[in-house]
Amino acid sequence: MAGYPKKDIKNGTYYFVLEAGKNPNGTRKRLKRTGFKTLREAKAEMAELTLAIKNGDFLRENKMSLSQYLDYWLDNYARTNTKPKTFAEYEKMVKNHLKLSLGGIMLHELRSIHLQSYYKDKLKVLSAQTITHHHRLLSKALNDAVDWEFLIKNPAKGAKPPKPVKMEMNTLNVEQLNMLLATARERTPIYYPVIFAAAHTGMRKSELMGLTWKNVNFKAQRFYIRQTITEANGTYFFNQIPKNEKPRGVKLTAELAKLVLHLKNEHDDRKNALGEAFNEHDLVFCNSKGNIMAPSEITRALKRALRAAHLPDIRFHDLRHSHATILLQENVHPKIVSARLGHSKIQVTMDTYSHITDSIEGIAVDYLNDLLK
Repeated sequence: MAGYPKKDIKNGTYYFVLEAGKNPNGTRKRLKRTGFKTLREAKAEMAELTLAIKNGDFLRENKMSLSQYLDYWLDNYARTNTKPKTFAEYEKMVKNHLKLSLGGIMLHELRSIHLQSYYKDKLKVLSAQTITHHHRLLSKALNDAVDWEFLIKNPAKGAKPPKPVKMEMNTLNVEQLNMLLATARERTPIYYPVIFAAAHTGMRKSELMGLTWKNVNFKAQRFYIRQTITEANGTYFFNQIPKNEKPRGVKLTAELAKLVLHLKNEHDDRKNALGEAFNEHDLVFCNSKGNIMAPSEITRALKRALRAAHLPDIRFHDLRHSHATILLQENVHPKIVSARLGHSKIQVTMDTYSHITDSIEGIAVDYLNDLLK
């Protein structure tokens, strides 16, 4: 079982060869491990593998590439243990990125340095947050490879993905928001209602897409969020909230209540004219054919309205941030804002909008200056 790490003069990495008994035909079984960045890493791996062979814990070589293993993992774990949308996202990540860059490496030869190089290369075209998602998938998949005895240890543990950069929050003030809504009404009438509703409720795009007429209470003037609609790989997923969870209710502004009532009357007229096939999912916000509004189309409609109004470029999600920011600036209690946004805890709201709550504290101090002598 003698051996010692050596340096590969071609690429500067280290490798070692160990003897691990004999093959079924009587020839000596030799194990080669390559791709170590430092001599120290090679020695550590060699010591661990040597001990595994001595203790009889060595996992016999498999001829499975990482590409083949990821397919196996998707089929044997992810397909039955994750939500359909999550599985679709995993499948897309594996197909479009991981298999193309790392798939040709044999599973037992995969090293932390391979993953580290992958993260570095991908950072040229993907965000640090996206690469972190790739790292999490690899970590889980390779942990399962250890549990299933394909690997002795998980090489993802030694790889460090880039630290995600917190996305800057861009918001519109009251004047800008009103200008946007007036422009959207004129330039993109089909998508105007969903943009209007986002500004007036702070609801997420997926929540607005999934809102159905049976979850609109005109008497109480509330939306009740019982499902979301999300998209992955061109497929739409209807995500129901658990039955034991209370649906979030969002109080409507007077103007939004008027708009929704107008939409309902218009919807009923078209339903009567076109039949039950129109808007089969009973959606409040649907396209002109009664189908689900594509997330990309909603975003494009928003961008058109922003450009036409000569306003700063923002994401659809920033309408939610704008809604919350305006309320906090008007001294609405953060608990109320948190409830409207559907945050699990008020601390989430406080942390997300800390730049606003800091300025609100300044207003509070000004009050105290006037009251206390």
